[in-house]
Order: sequence, then C-alpha cells, then structure tokens
Amino acid sequence: MKRLALILLTLLAVGCSRSTDGGAERLPDLPEPVSTPYVMALNGELTLFGGHTDGFLLSPSAWYLKGGVWHEVSMKYPHDFGFCVPLPDGRVMLGGGSAEAFGIGQSWGVEIYDPATHSFTAEGILDRKRAGASALAFPDGRVLVSGNWYAPDAMGIYEPGKGFSFLKEASVQRSTPFILVSGENNVIVFSSKDNYGNPSDGTVDRLQGDPFHEPLLDEWEPWDTPRADLSIGEYTYLVLARHRENQGWGILRIAGEHFSVLETDFALPVRSKAGNYIWSQLAMDRSRRSAYTLGIDTEGNACVARICYDPIFDGGKAEVTLTEAEGSFPQGAFALLSDGTLVLSGGTEGNNFKTRQDVWAFHTEAPSNADLPWSWVLVIGLLLLTVGTFFFRRKSAGPVPASEAEGIPTTLQLTEQLSQIIEQEELFKQPDLRVTDIAARLATNRTYISAIIKSLSGDSFSNLINGYRVRYAQKLIREHPEMSVTDIAAESGFSSRSAFYRNFKAVTGLNPAEWKKQQTI
Repeated sequence: MKRLALILLTLLAVGCSRSTDGGAERLPDLPEPVSTPYVMALNGELTLFGGHTDGFLLSPSAWYLKGGVWHEVSMKYPHDFGFCVPLPDGRVMLGGGSAEAFGIGQSWGVEIYDPATHSFTAEGILDRKRAGASALAFPDGRVLVSGNWYAPDAMGIYEPGKGFSFLKEASVQRSTPFILVSGENNVIVFSSKDNYGNPSDGTVDRLQGDPFHEPLLDEWEPWDTPRADLSIGEYTYLVLARHRENQGWGILRIAGEHFSVLETDFALPVRSKAGNYIWSQLAMDRSRRSAYTLGIDTEGNACVARICYDPIFDGGKAEVTLTEAEGSFPQGAFALLSDGTLVLSGGTEGNNFKTRQDVWAFHTEAPSNADLPWSWVLVIGLLLLTVGTFFFRRKSAGPVPASEAEGIPTTLQLTEQLSQIIEQEELFKQPDLRVTDIAARLATNRTYISAIIKSLSGDSFSNLINGYRVRYAQKLIREHPEMSVTDIAAESGFSSRSAFYRNFKAVTGLNPAEWKKQQTI
C-alpha cells in the first residue's frame, strides 16, 4: 500500500509540474542532409520541400515519410528561401526562392504539389522574381504574395487559371512578412526585416486602405519565418516575438488590427542550463487550444513549450508548460502532428554550409482521459489525492487517528457536490463562470480544483466547462431544431456567438450548421 501511495503522489506531482524531462525519439534519417526545408504533415505523411544541402547548394527534392521509409519526389524548381502555402483543396503551392547556391538572387518559378499523387505540376511564374516571400491562400483559391530579398517588394495576386499579377505597391520594403486576414475584406502585412535584412519599422500595410504604424512592433520583433496558419480564432493570431532591447521572448496577440502582448503564467525562458535558447515560430493545435514552439540552446539541447491559450478567452492568462530534452539537436524546421508530436527535420550545425539529416520526434502529450465522463475524472482525481495524502501521512507519522481516517468520506462528499453543481444544477450555463466560483461554492480554493482537472486530463477548467456547454448545445439542436443559433449559444452559457462557433468546432470538428445537417442524414 505504501508503494501505491508513492506512485499516486508521483503521478500527481508530474501532472502539476511546470517543466518535465522528455526524451526525443530518433526517426529514420533523411536521404540527404538538408536545412531550411518546409515541413508539413500532409495526408498523415511527414513531408519536406526543398531547402539547401551541404555546401549551401540548392536542393531540388521533396521527401515524404511512409511505412518508415523516406520517398523522394523531384520538384520542378528549387525553392530555398521561397514560399510554401497550403491551398484550400489540400494541395500545396511553392514559389520563388534563391536563384543560385549560397542564397544568391531570386527566382520566378511556381509549382503545386498534390499529396494524393505525390507529384508536382508547374504553375507559371510570379509577378516578379522573388526570394524571402510569404503567401496567404484565400478560400476561393486566390493567393496573395508579398516580400522579397535584395530586390523590390510589392503585393502580387494569384488567380486560378490566370496566374500571378501585380496587385499593389508595398509602403515599405519587407522580407518574409506576416500576412494575416484582419477582417471580412481585408489583410494586414508586416515584418521584422526589410528586403536587405535590416530592422523594419512598425509600418503595417493593409490590402484595403492606407498603412498604419503599430508602436508595439518598434518594441517587439516578430520572430522567424512565418510557415503555418497562426490563427486561434476569427481574425485572431499568435506570433512569436523577441524584445528588441532585452532579448526576452514573448508572444504577440493580434486581433484584427489590434496588437498586444499575450499574458502568460510563465515566460518562455531565455537561457537553459547550458546556454541561450533560440525559439522557432509557433505551430497551432486548435483542437487542443494550444500553440507550440521549439527552442534549441547553444549546446543543442531542446525545449518544447506548449502554450494553452484557452484561458485568454475568459480573461485569464495563457498556461505555459515546458518539456526539456538533452541532446545535440540542430537548429531546424519542425512540424506539428495531429497527436501533439513535434518533428524536427534536418537543420544546420552552426552555419549554412554544414547541414544535418537526422529527424527527431518530441512527444509532448500526457495520456488523455478525454474519453472518461468528467464526473468520473473528478472522482478519480480526488480519490488519488486523498488516498495518496492519507498513506503519506501514515508513513510519516505512524498510526492515523480514527478522526483523520474518517476524513476520506468528506472528500468523496466534496466530489459529489462538484459533480452536482456542474451537471445537475447546470452551472455551466452561467456565461461568466470562473473556477473561483466553483471553489467558493465548495469552500475550497481554485488551485485545488484546477490541479485535479489539469493533472488528470491535461486540460483546463475552461475547456471542461465549454465541453459541457457544447454537449448541451447539441442536445438543444437535436430536440429544438427551430431554435436560432444565437438563442442556442445564449441558452448553453456562451458569452457570444463567436465563442459558441469557436468551441463547437473545436469539440466536434464541425460548425453548428454542419453538425445539425449531419444529424438529419
């Protein structure tokens, strides 16, 4: 029994820790060393495009991992320092890049990769030769491109069947800009570097309308090359940033055209035990309401940061958890898989001339209890905590008085009360419900309630409550099909229509209309 108590206490301690030690799994090496490839998970296959290899030579190949083996596909053009953007139909567009080895010049070529057939199709040329460009795909198949390197910049537009054409002059010159949809008919463009690598000012271009100056961009430098969808909600994004003066790391929250610094309960570390971290751009896992970034220190040790952003929608701070791994990992590009695994592929050893071919997987997710009913999760959590504490005290202090042993039913009673106020009293219908409200009702503290939920499920209190709300909304949709979306959202406890849509899709994978239609099939 003592052994059981120690195991239970260990599990609880690990579940609540800020930082954990995490090993890295070595995956099959790439066929050749490569750096700065574009890395994606397409149709369940880890896929890499381009980059450069040893000697800073352009790589004209793509690879996909299937059956534990890397398969090579020849590209039409090399795209080292070009752009790579997923299209709405599941294909991927690649364009531009350095024209020669050593990162020299710009190129014209555009092609589209089809992961279903593992093939490339030439798609004409850009509106101008480009390197250091970024792109954004619209739902209708159009693609906006901006940015250049050692050449003039401007916005260009791709239209299916027509190719690329000039769209609009850039108010300032940029390389590798961030291109974000800021409203129903607008886009913002900004960057940390101009087209010669010098620090850019805080000018933000609009697709529609005049540019504006954002003071926060004078203080914070948006970091790394944008390589993925950074959205966490409608017109809302997170961007990794570095403070221009103290070199500290932070995250910018961009809502429409409003810039702010994301509040977190723990800062991204600047230093490890061995040296300074360089963090890579964020990758989003919207199903888990989390963003991930990978830091490699000067000795090659790695740290994965998971930023659970869900609490910010209820006025709280994003929750940061760090997973460390010792080794000799390269500064390289990574992709986020659907199970929360980060895969680091290739990279450099100190400079662009010596590249790596090793591939590493960092497993960051604890086993999930998502399939258990929440009432059972809470019961199990409280039982573990109570039994573990009980036997720990018994080991430390000898025989336990009868009055203390009788405290176990009191904890069970607390569990019953917690289940009752959430489920039977439907307290989740309260739009502004906080964990402190629950704690006050049960005469305990928010830390105790939050720790149980976090340690057993790896999830947050707000996710728990929103899960109840979504299930109740599903019930209303089934039983009252005549109800409007606005009424269902309000009746289920959501504070706004957008919060309802966001959480409903996060839980079900569908928006309410799609889910309702599915029920009638």
